[in-house]
Amino acid sequence: MTRTVVFGAGGRAGRAVLAEARRRGVTATPVVRDPARYPDLEEAVAGDVTDAALVARAAHGHDTAIVSVYSGNQHDYAAAMERLLEGLERAGVHRLFVVGLAPTLGPLPEDFPAAWRPFVEARRAELAVLHRYEGPVDWVVVTPPMELVASDDGGYTYAALAAAVLDEVVAGRHHRCQIAVGG
Repeated sequence: MTRTVVFGAGGRAGRAVLAEARRRGVTATPVVRDPARYPDLEEAVAGDVTDAALVARAAHGHDTAIVSVYSGNQHDYAAAMERLLEGLERAGVHRLFVVGLAPTLGPLPEDFPAAWRPFVEARRAELAVLHRYEGPVDWVVVTPPMELVASDDGGYTYAALAAAVLDEVVAGRHHRCQIAVGG
């Protein structure tokens, strides 16, 4: 049976991934920076993708890791990915699934909001770390459409994203690449 650790489990995508994993019978450990802030997340453990030692501790004993984190500091993404990979290596985790960002799939249109460009570039830098990485952790970036919605009122839902991520966890069809899902 697959055991996965979910970094960023307190957010909308992370919560949807946890629910889908449990629905499928996949053992999933939620990881958040401060478990006391998430009393509804049963068995949540403390961890931070920017700290390789905390990643290794949280990921120990798991087969896969899913990462769905958001940082307001755009400079964190590339460094965090380096620390994350280091921690996963220490823990012996060999598969990583990252929730991606749609605008990283191609060039930005000229009318793309200037305020969001630094965030997109930071996520592209994160992808560059993965593409340069030659270590033992196999990775897939699962990238949903630009707008995710909470319910089935139209659009691509967090639940659909979670199902796509878990499809990759279970089937392992892709390796060391970014894939687009939905939309």
